[in-house]
Amino acid sequence: MSETPYGFDPAKLRAARTAASASVARIARAVGVSERAVSLYLAGSRVPRPEILPRLAATLGTTPADLCTVEHEQLAHLRIFTGRSRASMAKALGMAEETYRQLETTGRRGRLSSSRYDYARDRWIAWQEWAPPLFGVTAARLLAAEQRTQEHWKAGREKRRQQWRERDPDRVTKIEESLRRP
Repeated sequence: MSETPYGFDPAKLRAARTAASASVARIARAVGVSERAVSLYLAGSRVPRPEILPRLAATLGTTPADLCTVEHEQLAHLRIFTGRSRASMAKALGMAEETYRQLETTGRRGRLSSSRYDYARDRWIAWQEWAPPLFGVTAARLLAAEQRTQEHWKAGREKRRQQWRERDPDRVTKIEESLRRP
């Protein structure tokens, strides 16, 4: 499983538990975890693994996204809300795991992932048509998450560059000068 933080919110879990009038024991049995684990989720001392989140939500009659607080939903969030690992999502999408990792990290699909041939319809279909059901979202929500993933990646890349410049300014100057030479 990915270590991606996905915004699990214990307060939302407590509210869902209250609304469902569910005991800790009932939740634990239905989800397949210990009562202690459920108590720790409720207290905010532990975050449920992504594959547990959909079972937890289903037990309480809600969705995984309803148990999380995410300001800017990215592709990793959508994957985690389905309860899939990167490997299982890559398999569901028919991609190599590394290709999917690249997509989830940068938000860039690449040429091979942008469309695929549907033999049943005898035509090419676009990513916006075939991928959203695998993430369990609409095409608009998937594209918005892709865009936020790209923005997050670009901001992180610029932050890393700035840190590198601050750490080793002489080396940066030498590299920039070598790139300017004809």
